[in-house]
Amino acid sequence: MLGRGSKFASMCREEGYIGANFEIFQDLTGHLPENWRDFNAEFIPIYMKNVPGKSKTAAGLACGFLWTIAKGLKIGDVVLSPTGSGSYYVGTVSSDYFYASGTELPHRRQVTWMDIEIPRKAMSQKLKNASGSIGTCCEITSYADEIEALINGTPFAEGPKDEPVVKEKNYTERSLHKLFCNYLRTRDIYAKTIFHEKSTKSDQAQKWVHPDIVGVQFVDFKSEETLSLLKATEPKESVHIYSFELKRKIESDFQLKQYFFQALSNSSWANYGYLVAFEIAEDLEEEMARLNNAFGIGIIHMQPTESKVLFQARMNRLDYTTIEKLNNINTDFNTFINKLSKVLMASKDYTADALLSFQKICDPIFSTDEEIETYCKDNDIPF
Repeated sequence: MLGRGSKFASMCREEGYIGANFEIFQDLTGHLPENWRDFNAEFIPIYMKNVPGKSKTAAGLACGFLWTIAKGLKIGDVVLSPTGSGSYYVGTVSSDYFYASGTELPHRRQVTWMDIEIPRKAMSQKLKNASGSIGTCCEITSYADEIEALINGTPFAEGPKDEPVVKEKNYTERSLHKLFCNYLRTRDIYAKTIFHEKSTKSDQAQKWVHPDIVGVQFVDFKSEETLSLLKATEPKESVHIYSFELKRKIESDFQLKQYFFQALSNSSWANYGYLVAFEIAEDLEEEMARLNNAFGIGIIHMQPTESKVLFQARMNRLDYTTIEKLNNINTDFNTFINKLSKVLMASKDYTADALLSFQKICDPIFSTDEEIETYCKDNDIPF
């Protein structure tokens, strides 16, 4: 990916290179060991100094991408780069690393670009999924035969069924909850999973009623007096309540609409409603924008550490009729609202205790970045 949204793709093709930035402004010549771990050990501290607020895991991913571009790719390797308009440029790496000081993408490799583009719609669904990574780079070598056929404009036939099959990461939707709730806490949103199976029998099948996750963000005032006045006069304005519909993948326009309107049904009662997915096909951006503009539900592309809000949700007034219904049919939701109400009604001397009691019913979060990585590996979540 040559810049956010492929904004440098055309320039890179015209000038014959690929490149990256990552806020590391020094020539890496002489600093590119054979092992990416050694590179990360040197440059993670530099990245974190240059980009305050990023986690060590995010820094590790950024430095790993930079090493891949500068050292991991070999002369003769084929690279694909999204054009930003539904196709891919194709080229061959033709030089070692070099540094172009003062440019947008200073860490570069020369590339001989082919006079073709591969339409994304021509790819198999598996290749679409594999090449739709949110990261700067992803390896798609296992699809080399299909890519070669696309380059040559010839039909591609999959190999015999007895060929070894690479096991797909088989993570579950529920396993993503802890990761997402951990991300929300970094945004000062306290979140709780709503287990549908705890609802009364008459509503267990109503997947268009229950949110997957609810969250609350407390308005932060430095002055206790201001906050006390707000709670006394406009208590509902001292918090923002969120509702989230979480999915593993959104792979097609049909899926997007199905999941979006499920999120609309399940989340429109809250101040802010979001559809969240771990994998989103990159050719759906225009339709996501249209739906977001029309109905106000936001969309988040979640990742183990650095999730990205693609489209912000529009603020709504709370729908107390739906809140009452959810309170009556689901014990998790009832507990969340009950504990939240106690925080809002607590006097100044007891607010801290009420907030601590509220936090205990929210989903647990991770203590370290290492815990996140271990959790992903244990649950087959791509990291």
